[in-house]
Amino acid sequence: MEDEPRVAIVGVGPVGGIMGAYLSHAGHYVVMCDVIKTHLDAIQESGLTITGVSEISTKCKGLAYHISELSNFPEVNTVVISTKASVMPRIVPDIAKVVQPGTQFICNQNGLGNEEFLAETFGPDNILRIVPNYAGGIVEDGKIWMSFFNPPNYIGAMTPKGEAAARQMADMMTEAGLDTQFTTNIIRYEWEKVILNAALNPVCALTRKTMKDMMGFETTESLVEELMREGIEVAEAAGVTFDEGFFEHGVQYLKKAGHHKPSMLQDIEREVPTEIDWINCMIVEWGQANGVETPYNSTIASLIKGLEMESEAPEKHS
Repeated sequence: MEDEPRVAIVGVGPVGGIMGAYLSHAGHYVVMCDVIKTHLDAIQESGLTITGVSEISTKCKGLAYHISELSNFPEVNTVVISTKASVMPRIVPDIAKVVQPGTQFICNQNGLGNEEFLAETFGPDNILRIVPNYAGGIVEDGKIWMSFFNPPNYIGAMTPKGEAAARQMADMMTEAGLDTQFTTNIIRYEWEKVILNAALNPVCALTRKTMKDMMGFETTESLVEELMREGIEVAEAAGVTFDEGFFEHGVQYLKKAGHHKPSMLQDIEREVPTEIDWINCMIVEWGQANGVETPYNSTIASLIKGLEMESEAPEKHS
């Protein structure tokens, strides 16, 4: 890809919003697309503000209140999908209607198998994957709290044809202040992130406590460690190789997260579907495919799905 990426961010939550803000602040072409009207209205009026570990306020090239409005920006040649993984089946058909031929797609989400899902529609040569190592939360419309960044992020391509584009995006993000490294082994980093997410996100969601709370309480920290061990065993059975000491590194990584509410807890509090199907349920599926039992991940996934369901119990009468 010879031209500089001209980016549309689909999903201007913490992950997409932080990436878009950094790129836009550095002078790059960025269109922000989201269905939360009040959020985009605030960005239109005052710009997108990032606070916390970083302080940025910026306006972007344009705003799209629906995916269909991306057709108003034919200059876009790169679409970054930063929505919840759970909504991808709903939005991909709409994206396919408006993108230009040769568009590059970047998956910047939690989960396993996301890029394979995108490749079914857009082709593997056009799909890149970012594993972000930052997080945050929307504190109010137009404002995102960046709670931590443990650099670098990693980016890779599904096929060798996409590697030049991945390297270019890594350079662009790094120069903008989001240190990002190109890798030919993005699958390994996906698994590392999924194992960490699967270990702590649902525990926080079930208890309604922050990451620091759960990693500072002996009983829940032990549960997190068992979930991690199980995930590592599944990944290794699937042929993924980790650096020596990954388990210990992962535990310390999670302990550094601070009083952050992970995305799964935020979803439960907002009463919207979580990404459990793309995280713990994927570990269970890979375990079944490779003959590894996953009682911890199976149990945690079942409990989260129980939280997501609507109760059929009658309302209490006074």
